[in-house]
Amino acid sequence: MPKTKFQSFIFTFITAWMMVYFMTLYNMVLSADHFTNTLFLDALLHMWIEFVIIFLCAYFFAGHIAKYFAFRIVRPEDRSIFIILTIQLFTVITQVFFASIMATIKLYGFTFLFLPHFLTAYCTNFIMALPLQLIVVGPAARFIFRNLFLRKEKEAVLKSQTREQGEEIMRRIT
Repeated sequence: MPKTKFQSFIFTFITAWMMVYFMTLYNMVLSADHFTNTLFLDALLHMWIEFVIIFLCAYFFAGHIAKYFAFRIVRPEDRSIFIILTIQLFTVITQVFFASIMATIKLYGFTFLFLPHFLTAYCTNFIMALPLQLIVVGPAARFIFRNLFLRKEKEAVLKSQTREQGEEIMRRIT
């Protein structure tokens, strides 16, 4: 969907923000062992360092890695829904990998139990991240993106068409 680097930046920003917020909320619920209304605000307050790191990983690494592996499975001429779902699958695999490394180091440090802690975090987060990305965040991010950019593009096309039609009418008159 994004056609320019700026659009790619904005789309990644939207997607990363939503994923980090919901995954922060999910992990807070797991660690608190209960779900209350205050966790919504707590997740919003405590997500920002993770958001910056995940956004940078998504923009500079995960997106490229996901597309590399996705296009080993699908081809550009395949139906767009298959391409989107495959890219999202590999994006989740990659992003959960980066996020789980970050969370394991943050919570436990780099100890001899790093691998078991990492694998536990990866599996726990992947279970939630994949359906969240496929069902909620991916469609919501595409909806927001389309409303931000495609509407402006359509307006620009309509203005140029209107201007061209006006010029054509003026040429016919004179």
